[in-house]
Amino acid sequence: MLCTAGRGGMRSVVEAYRRDGLFDRHDVRLIDTHDEGSLGRRLGLAASALWTFVKLLVQRRVTLVHVHMAMRGSFWRKSVFATLARWFGVPVVAHLHGSEMEVFYNTLSPFWQRRVVGQLEACARVLVLSASWQTFVTRIAPRARVQVLPNYVTVPDEPAGGHGGPLVTVLFLGVVGKRKGVFDLLPAMALAVEGAPQLRLLVGGNGEVEHARQLAESLNLQQHVQFLGWVAGEQKEKLLRQADVYILPSHNEGLPMSVLEAMSFGLPVVTTRVGGIPELVTDGEDGVLVEAGDVAAIAAALVRLAQQPSERARLGAGARARVQAAYADSTVLPQLERVYAEVSAQPSRR
Repeated sequence: MLCTAGRGGMRSVVEAYRRDGLFDRHDVRLIDTHDEGSLGRRLGLAASALWTFVKLLVQRRVTLVHVHMAMRGSFWRKSVFATLARWFGVPVVAHLHGSEMEVFYNTLSPFWQRRVVGQLEACARVLVLSASWQTFVTRIAPRARVQVLPNYVTVPDEPAGGHGGPLVTVLFLGVVGKRKGVFDLLPAMALAVEGAPQLRLLVGGNGEVEHARQLAESLNLQQHVQFLGWVAGEQKEKLLRQADVYILPSHNEGLPMSVLEAMSFGLPVVTTRVGGIPELVTDGEDGVLVEAGDVAAIAAALVRLAQQPSERARLGAGARARVQAAYADSTVLPQLERVYAEVSAQPSRR
């Protein structure tokens, strides 16, 4: 299995596979091809990963390659590994995670678009996170064998109970920047606290934190917004259990792990109609959907949920039920294992 070592949704999916026994059941070896840090560190890791991968191929120790890839450099880097695997007759399962895959494809010249299509159509299977992505990939690469495999979470035994105080806590987790909608969220909070001063926003994530902090100060939100830096593990779970609302006002997404996790804890979510999110969240049933960049709509949703505890409870219960039905580990992992079995049974195409 090939993946990045950097923090984010792609890595969290892979770590869930490891945690839930997929690596042990299928003798999976994980090779990190990329990481955060200096150019030298990244080039060194890529070279080491390529050397290790080639050795395993030469030794005939690889029967299937599961490649987690996104757009831009991630796609081209993993394509090298995928091509090498096919030279040795090893089937490749490409797993697309990049939230801006369609944007990436549309910015390429016809020559490079053909390279993308060739890679996708040469794979034994292409896994995508949502039906909308399946439509896109099938349109550009009609001979690709595309299958929807959503991200999944392990549903906690008990839903979140909130912090129990007079404040209404809104939680954001992710990279702080434009794509995740943070610079829409802060002006929306400034509007929302005028009608619901009990609101407070916790922002957990790295990225353009200083820029966001300066914007919050310019909007006089010092008493309503707290920046926590990157959070994970027990700290993330504690935040999810203490929150009243989860928000992700992204401009581009695949099927965000953070929304799945929040819904599994029974939190009502406020998010946007982008990527695979509308296939996960039904407006008014298990969350609130707004248009990306609509600051007024974000603010209105926050005010409504702040003022109506019963509505928060209803949407949160719907969110948890939705995840339990279609996005739990017990539902999604068997689908991936069937892909492994089907692809491994195909004749070698050396």
